[in-house]
Amino acid sequence: MPRTKSRLLLPVLALAGVVAYVGPAAVIDTVTGVFESRDPVLIEDEGHQLLVGGDGETKARQCTVLVALTTRRCGDAKVVVIDAAKMPFIARNIHLAWGEGQPSILTRNSAKQAANRAAACGKFVPKNGGSCDEYSFATTDEGGSGARTEEVPLREQRCQGGAISAGYAKAKVGQGDSFLVVIASPAQVATAGFAGADVADVQVEQCAL
Repeated sequence: MPRTKSRLLLPVLALAGVVAYVGPAAVIDTVTGVFESRDPVLIEDEGHQLLVGGDGETKARQCTVLVALTTRRCGDAKVVVIDAAKMPFIARNIHLAWGEGQPSILTRNSAKQAANRAAACGKFVPKNGGSCDEYSFATTDEGGSGARTEEVPLREQRCQGGAISAGYAKAKVGQGDSFLVVIASPAQVATAGFAGADVADVQVEQCAL
């Protein structure tokens, strides 16, 4: 679930004890980790909403939500959008992956796509007639064996392929470029795993956004 500042209290108290025991120099990396949480963050302004991983919050706040979703740029960040109204189960996988430490800032590397896909989903066995989805994306440096996987409808997989390809084109994400992943229509993120029924509000396969 999206984080709140109160969740930082216990880690900070625990860190104080560590500093007292081993000294401040030994815990610089720990301090950085505490205050750069990757928990998903809900951003809302002017009636528009998006979800982003905690590591991408600063970049996502460089512009309004509407600007990020329509222009695919937010300050100096290139933005790729996953619409939960069309891909609720893929959005769920991304949301959960962020909570487990996967980044929302990725680096495009399409040359790794086949190897990353095989490493993440090669042994995946769908149980409900769906397909393996992985995050981080297979077309990025961050994809591969460490990706989070979950079963999603085949239609969503086809939709996502077009959405990512079009997203790269619209945001002008070249090979080696970093980009920010955000989730549009966050209220439509699936609350449970795929069990065989496509529950998307907008059920289309051609999802060039």
